[in-house]
Amino acid sequence: MHEYTTRLAMNAPAVYDEYSKPVQSDPPFGRKKDSLAQSMMVMAGAPAEGAPLDIIRNTRAILARVREARAADAKVLLLPELCVSGQAGDLLRHARVLAACREAADTIAKESQGMLVVFGLPYFEDAYVYNTLLAALDGRIVQSVNKRVLHRADHLVFKAGHGADALVDLTPIGIDQKALICFFDDLSDTSAQEASLILAAAARPARAGELASWPASLSQSFADLPVFAFANAGANESTTDAVYPGDAVILQAGQVQAHAPAFSQQMAKAQVTLDLPGNAQTRKPFHTGFVPHPQMPYAPLNAAMRAAWCREALEIAAQALATRMRRIGIRTVTLGISGGLDSTMALMTTLRAFEIEGLDKAGIYALSLPGLGTSKRTKGNAWRLMEAAGLTPREIDLQAALAQHFQDISQPADCFDAAFENAQARERTQVLMDKANQVGGMMVGSGDLSELALGFTTFGGDHISMYGVNAGLYKTAIQLIISQCVKDTRNQGLARVLLDILDTPISPELLSAADGRITQRTEEILGPYLLTDFFLHHFLNEQMAPLAIYERAANVFLGQFPPEEIKTRLRDFFRRFFTSQFKRNCLPDGPAPLGVSLSPRGGFALPSDAAAALYLDEFDKLN
Repeated sequence: MHEYTTRLAMNAPAVYDEYSKPVQSDPPFGRKKDSLAQSMMVMAGAPAEGAPLDIIRNTRAILARVREARAADAKVLLLPELCVSGQAGDLLRHARVLAACREAADTIAKESQGMLVVFGLPYFEDAYVYNTLLAALDGRIVQSVNKRVLHRADHLVFKAGHGADALVDLTPIGIDQKALICFFDDLSDTSAQEASLILAAAARPARAGELASWPASLSQSFADLPVFAFANAGANESTTDAVYPGDAVILQAGQVQAHAPAFSQQMAKAQVTLDLPGNAQTRKPFHTGFVPHPQMPYAPLNAAMRAAWCREALEIAAQALATRMRRIGIRTVTLGISGGLDSTMALMTTLRAFEIEGLDKAGIYALSLPGLGTSKRTKGNAWRLMEAAGLTPREIDLQAALAQHFQDISQPADCFDAAFENAQARERTQVLMDKANQVGGMMVGSGDLSELALGFTTFGGDHISMYGVNAGLYKTAIQLIISQCVKDTRNQGLARVLLDILDTPISPELLSAADGRITQRTEEILGPYLLTDFFLHHFLNEQMAPLAIYERAANVFLGQFPPEEIKTRLRDFFRRFFTSQFKRNCLPDGPAPLGVSLSPRGGFALPSDAAAALYLDEFDKLN
């Protein structure tokens, strides 16, 4: 037995014994053959407020939903996975937290008079902690089910459950039917056929392209089920590496009866008819048929779907930033505006976050921080961008500070090495963080997923921030999103400057500019970001080997990039990816709007000193 489980066995409250053997209602499970269809109100959704580990506040928010459901004459209320505690890492194994969750469960159960309330919490049983759903029926806990399918980070906290999903007889509340309570990730065709009402709790991070289309996807997949309710984690969850939308859907025979949209803090509420389960067929997959291999495999090909995808990616990042600001209790941020893509994306996200929170844009301290390599074009665009966004332009010229710093460390004035370049990035970060402290805010970071993958970022410089809003966005995705912003905005001045930023060569601008012109071009050093992001997507999402990625890229980019260039860029990609892991192993928090992350906390784990030989040796097969 592990040390922590031994400690829990000694210290955990004995009251958990009452949940280890769930009470079964009288009469026992089983449907009467002559039972008739019955109509009732079902509600599903997330608590409207809360925070990870704020169990008292979370419980109050849950009780508010219970009372809201009772006021609507609902017989069933479905709440999300871990809604009592939120995802709080190792502390979910601590006896104090488990005791508080037990007290919360007792309180919620007492409020369930005349109804079924399903909610999630960490649960201690037989010396282990489980991710558990409890069913409170008419004032008592009557069933529990432990999550069986755990994500990688969950295995560090929870033990995987076993056994079937739980059936609850609704007879005590006047409904002669059975409900199945389950985790969305665990739902099986077999168990779903045994009940008239399926209640699926979830904790699915928001992902661009799914927010608006999720009800239709569920409808397609669960068209064979009588009544299906889905409730997703929301306001009380962490924004460390993702953001949770708090959406909910209720279906009857595959038809959407109610939908609480993402980030709306609403509840789905529907009057449904429960009848004997039909002869359910195997559920349909979300996607069938031939799937092409596009150059941007993460983005929809359809123009309308791509536009929605872009808007959702921006919204997810903005909601994450807004939530983080709200929880910290701040109303100000700082961010550097370079006139390039990444800082522009960070600003657009910040502007939307301030709209969400209803904050004055005066709290956005956007700073132009020209250094030794800043070009006239990017500096001009930085100013025009701040003005077009309705901000007060600010500038801090770093050249004097850098000159003093170089003198302090005895850096020759004509030595344009790594120290020369990185000192500028680190100076910018220092200024932005110190300014954030001065104005009582936080520094918003702009580093993107592509740069993090290649290590094309200064360690302790642009690599670090207080919240990295672009950390889950490919460089080419940022180009798509900003292009969509141009189409969506009514601010013509903003549209013009965004178009010029999109047309500006990508550059770190860390080497001295020649006559005010850009002298460094990132894609001449690293290769086209179109290739980089293609490699990265297939490596992270499909775990493809180098040879397989090469073959697919050579086919997709036939006639656009020579095979030899693809091979060279792919080999360099893997070399840089492995040697840069030390930077990613201390990443700041940031969302993953596209469902992909390089965060070591659950996105992508790799030792900083892992060897790349196994991957690089594959390129010998291409010679």
